[in-house]
Amino acid sequence: MRRSSPVAQAEIHLDPPSAAEGGGGAASRLGYAHAVRERDAHHVEIDRARHVEYRDPSEFDRIAFAMRTLDRLRPKRMTVAVYPALAAMRVERGNNLHRGEGGSWAIVGIPPHASREHIAYALAELAGVESVPYAVQSLLAADRNTDA
Repeated sequence: MRRSSPVAQAEIHLDPPSAAEGGGGAASRLGYAHAVRERDAHHVEIDRARHVEYRDPSEFDRIAFAMRTLDRLRPKRMTVAVYPALAAMRVERGNNLHRGEGGSWAIVGIPPHASREHIAYALAELAGVESVPYAVQSLLAADRNTDA
């Protein structure tokens, strides 16, 4: 995804076309039929920033943890699919027209390095929990009690 944002830049002023250029100036050099500035001072393409995530070295079944977390959260009128992602935590959601007014769906990709906290936080936020930090702590405590 590329974003456009206003950035202060120096505007390029083109010299009048010379006879050697065929009279078209920068527009003809760039292959345009009409006058086009070489650089637009109002919009600049910026590459997507690299997203850095904490890498949890502990061994546990991240998909099973996510399913237990969803079972505890029970998001209302939402269908959630969980899959193993390769690089980063990914959450996509949309409206589910088959479930009527307010129905939605979500797809959650969980990378092999995700921490329990990161998974719980993403799912609590997805479920629309009012106090996400409290929900994360209670989900982690409940999971510790099940493991013991």
